[in-house]
Amino acid sequence: MRLPMDTRLNAAQIFALFSTLISAALLAAPLWTDTPGVLPAAGVVLFAVAFWATDAIPPYITALLLFLLTVVFSIAPPSVAFSGFHASATWLVFGGFVISIAVHKSGLGTRLIQALMTHLPARYLLMAGGLAIAGVLLSFIMPSASGRAIMMAPLAVALATELGFGENTRARHGLVLAAGWGATIPAFGILPSNVVNMAFVGASESIFDIGFTYFGYTCLNFPVVGLLGVLVVIVLITLLFGAKPELRSRPAMHTGWSNAERRLMGIMLIALALWMTDSLHDISPAWIALAAALLCITPGIGILQTSVITTEVNYGAWLFVAGVIGMGAIANHSGVGGAMGELLLANIPLTRDGGIVTFYEIFAISAAVGVVTTFPAVPPIVTSFSDAIAQATGWPLESVLLVQVPSWMIYPFPHEAPPVAMAMAVGGVPMREAFRLTAVYFVIGVLLVLPLQYLWGRMLGIYF
Repeated sequence: MRLPMDTRLNAAQIFALFSTLISAALLAAPLWTDTPGVLPAAGVVLFAVAFWATDAIPPYITALLLFLLTVVFSIAPPSVAFSGFHASATWLVFGGFVISIAVHKSGLGTRLIQALMTHLPARYLLMAGGLAIAGVLLSFIMPSASGRAIMMAPLAVALATELGFGENTRARHGLVLAAGWGATIPAFGILPSNVVNMAFVGASESIFDIGFTYFGYTCLNFPVVGLLGVLVVIVLITLLFGAKPELRSRPAMHTGWSNAERRLMGIMLIALALWMTDSLHDISPAWIALAAALLCITPGIGILQTSVITTEVNYGAWLFVAGVIGMGAIANHSGVGGAMGELLLANIPLTRDGGIVTFYEIFAISAAVGVVTTFPAVPPIVTSFSDAIAQATGWPLESVLLVQVPSWMIYPFPHEAPPVAMAMAVGGVPMREAFRLTAVYFVIGVLLVLPLQYLWGRMLGIYF
């Protein structure tokens, strides 16, 4: 007897199909317009964003299709399309994969997590909160968001295993997201804690000769959008992903350290020291992670067989990260981000002296640019036309510049923050699961966190 096949499309597949049709029309722009401009590039960006958001096909397949369409339609040269493969962030992820395998196989991750569980009740809210807050605290001493995410993700995986959450379970995904989010998003409110912040400061100084102090920037952006935001996310992760740990009894602590644990701990401490002092030696966190990964597979020093490179590294997730970085480069090279900003600026009726309305309007422009370019490319683009926004709204230029910061901390699509995407890749979190978190928090952030941020900034005399 032949079983009936369900050929109905779900909502995600319908949305992806609709986006594909629009993308195809944009790719064919040279056929129906004499001035196609950035339309074909917008088509491939829309395709990638839609399929990553819906997870209609595996994310690494979407990344490969993005590369293919870009070079076949001459949207950008191969050096731009495949720039993700020579970006330091991609190699940071590769190193993170190897380190994660070493943490698991050596037993070091289990030891660290058991120490945590000895002092805290095995409750999902506390465990997710502990991971997120640890990432926030690291933000004050470790300047690389990508390094923090890669460091925290293996610990989240080890914690999930100890709590009885197997692979491909929502509870496990939630813990990884807590680690990645806590290590990345609140740090946008701490001035020197990631590349995006420093790109913003650099663009503001080079274009308008406006600088920001550590105290002033952090005092404005960290208390509400940073700290309050991460507390909301911890509760939200518990509600969306939480489950009861499947522990029969509290695990016994390991007493003696194994040779493998001691060697890996030495490698990790050296890497951590180099990550924390990168401003002194100027070595990229990616090359530190890659060096640590190579030490992990070096005979006599490391604890892994060299075969893990071909048998256990998740290259699908690695391709996804390369695709996210490549999409930002494609959008920047083709001018999609700038064109989108100019289009929004020309069509959004900016309110003069509109208070919170003006605040939301500027936020919307910056947030829209972030969807198609990812956060590292947002500061130079939005900063470049901030003077036009200031003239249209009547706000001081410095205030307009600072309004874009909350848009990096309240965002709808997981791919927009590459360090979070890296943690997802290391922890095996599907895009659709991450989208559940970012989409719901985006709504909460817009309705609750942003008004509080505006009131806080107005009290400080920054917003008007």
